[in-house]
Amino acid sequence: MRELGAAIAGTGFMGWVHVEALRRLGVPIVGVLGSSPAKGREMASRYGISKAYGSYSELLDDTDVRVVHVVTPNRLHCHMASQALTAGKHVMCEKPLAMDARESTRLLELLAQHPRLAAGVNYNVRFYPLCLEARQRVRSGVIGD
Repeated sequence: MRELGAAIAGTGFMGWVHVEALRRLGVPIVGVLGSSPAKGREMASRYGISKAYGSYSELLDDTDVRVVHVVTPNRLHCHMASQALTAGKHVMCEKPLAMDARESTRLLELLAQHPRLAAGVNYNVRFYPLCLEARQRVRSGVIGD
């Protein structure tokens, strides 16, 4: 089986978080894309990542990349995830996945067309006590549907 090479699209705070998480999991980071070539090169240099892409299409064309981590501004998530899935890449996206239910539905439909691909959304607070209590209230019907 081919190694699961990852590329990170986004160099802000969440970019660093994904670098750290991928390294802890032993997933090789193939490259990074910044909002500018300079930001991409700076992050690549800072974290010892071998490639800094000049464009998203360059990242998607890289055959060493099997999964794309989308950690860009929220408004870009749906479009970038769609492009990655269309390019045959797995996707891990920061929340929110999309800006509305219509965009989310389009992504689900696209993913259904690519059954060999996996996609996910990071949601790191789902087990916080307040979230668990909200879930319990919804399930019990206390607050309605």
